Formats: sequence, structure tokens, C-alpha cells
Amino acid sequence: MRKKRIKDSKKSREDILRAAEEEFSDKGLYGTRVDEIAKKANINKRMIYEYFGSKENLYKAVLVEVYSRLSQIEIESLKNEGSCTQKIRNIIEVYFKFIRDNPSFVNMVLWENLNKARYFNELDIKAIKDPTITLLRRIIEEGKQNGSFRVDIDTDQIIFSILTFTFSYYSNRYTMSALMRKKLDDDKNIQSRIGYVTDMFLKYMSV
Repeated sequence: MRKKRIKDSKKSREDILRAAEEEFSDKGLYGTRVDEIAKKANINKRMIYEYFGSKENLYKAVLVEVYSRLSQIEIESLKNEGSCTQKIRNIIEVYFKFIRDNPSFVNMVLWENLNKARYFNELDIKAIKDPTITLLRRIIEEGKQNGSFRVDIDTDQIIFSILTFTFSYYSNRYTMSALMRKKLDDDKNIQSRIGYVTDMFLKYMSV
């Protein structure tokens, strides 16, 4: 009986987080109502407060969830066997495909930037992202040492650029689709962009 209660509690929490992610990513913290989250999660509103305490705490839990989801995929990709060049190629593709498959991630980050990272700064997101940043620095430095990458490139600027090039493709997809007169978030255009961005980085980084 106790195991069943634990299992039910875990599922309820997951259902709440899933529904909250949809609502927060669509409407932001201040536009989201707990009633709507409860309805979407098919759960009693009281349970949300029992699990998370407040709407703000639930919002922060969703931020941790979306960043942790990305971090797990990043680390798996960077720890795979392969050359430094192949790992850079892989991580760029991982970013593009993760954001394509997790559109709520873009919205959550955009909302948090509008709020000047108020809740981001209250959380230890840096601890979630640090393993990825450390691995990327190590890969780039290894590439410099073994002759794969130029020794004069700025490692942190490369990491920052990889993150922003991939994110901005999706954060600006609607306005840029209208300007370029093509649907940027269809699979063909995404694949084309992956190839272009990857080639651009590797040509700049390579000896």
C-alpha cells in the first residue's frame, strides 16, 4: 500500500509539472492561474499547494525541470566517444533538436529574461549547467592541444556563441519566418540550418 501511495504521489507530481510547464510557457508566471494547471493536470488544486507550496515555487520547479532535461542530454552527447570535432558537431545538432522537440523551453527562457532572471537567480541553475560548460571547455581545450582547433580561439566565446546561435533560431522563428518568407521550423530548414551553423563553427575553429 505504501509503495502504491509513493507511486501515485510521483505520478501526481509529474502531471502537475507537465501541466504547469504548458501553462507557464504559454502565459508566463503572472498570466497563469493555478486553477488552470489543476484542471489540465486533472488534480485537486489543493494538491498543488501541498506538493509545491505556492505558484512561485511551482514555477521555479518547472525551470529546474526544463534545464535538467536539457543538461542530461548535453552530458550524454559530450561524453560519447569521438573526436573533439565530432563532439562539437554533435552538441550543435543536440541543441537544435532538443529545442525543436521542447518548444516550452524557449518560452520559459524568454519569460525569465523578461523578468530579468528574477527566479533564475533564486535557483541553483548554474549547478545544473556547470557540468556541460566544464565538458565543453575541456573538449575545446583538448582540441587546441591536439591540433584540431586553433589555439587562439576564445573558448568561452565559442561556448556562448553555440548556445545563442541555436537558441535564437527558435526564439526568433516567427518574425524571421515572415521576413525570410519560409517556415524556419520545418524539418528541412532546421536540418539545413544545423549543417550551416556546424560548418561555420568548425571552419572558424579548425586549424
